[in-house]
Amino acid sequence: MKNRSECHLESLGAMAELPQESIVELNTKGYIVVHNLIDADWLANMRNAFDALVKKEGDNLAIEHHQEESATRIANLINKGVVWEKVWAHPFVLSVCHHIFQGAFKVSSLNAREALRGGGHQPLHADWKKTRPDFPKVHLVNAIWAIDDLSAANGAPRIIPGTHLRPELPETALADPALAHPDEVIFAAPAGSVMIYNAHTWHGGTQNSLGTRRRVLHGLYCDREDAQQQDQRKWLKPETASRMTPAQKWLLDV
Repeated sequence: MKNRSECHLESLGAMAELPQESIVELNTKGYIVVHNLIDADWLANMRNAFDALVKKEGDNLAIEHHQEESATRIANLINKGVVWEKVWAHPFVLSVCHHIFQGAFKVSSLNAREALRGGGHQPLHADWKKTRPDFPKVHLVNAIWAIDDLSAANGAPRIIPGTHLRPELPETALADPALAHPDEVIFAAPAGSVMIYNAHTWHGGTQNSLGTRRRVLHGLYCDREDAQQQDQRKWLKPETASRMTPAQKWLLDV
């Protein structure tokens, strides 16, 4: 008999069997890239919603998370429109999460980021900032959704394959995590692509030297026992909750 978590995951489509090639890449590299996960109409709707939120929120942008001088950030998208619901509850992404976590998990946050011309560079980092006495337990999985075409010239994220298999953090293992890494791979991909990765893998944004638009979404998931980046019991709006299935509410831990 399935337990409650398994029933909700099945309802969400998160129990699907992944292609063997994806499993190998997730296990060895720590990430996969999937193209064409977002169709043209959905892309257009998300671009419009992104820009409308920037205009609407103004100086209050990302107050639920943090602002960044060289990039535009939007936080708590779960509560900011129906267009985002297919992102945080996407069955394929959830199936990847289920494989990586090897157990129950929940949404941690859904945010957006756009590196501006000349900005966006980040030191290599893992999204889990703590030491890992429980290594190789996975605490976080992230999905970066490309809303615009991404390239090395416009600040596409970089990732270091295989570093999810290392227990140390890049700031302790590297002399300077801000420098280029000989093994880094750039998430250069057309709009509509998604990179899903074990978020202990070392990664970071790069500089948008070209200045073209590079809007992305960050869909973060965490182990059921860990604290969410944005506590949905605090932030969830009644009108958002009213649209949700029991399984979606379970995924948000509300």
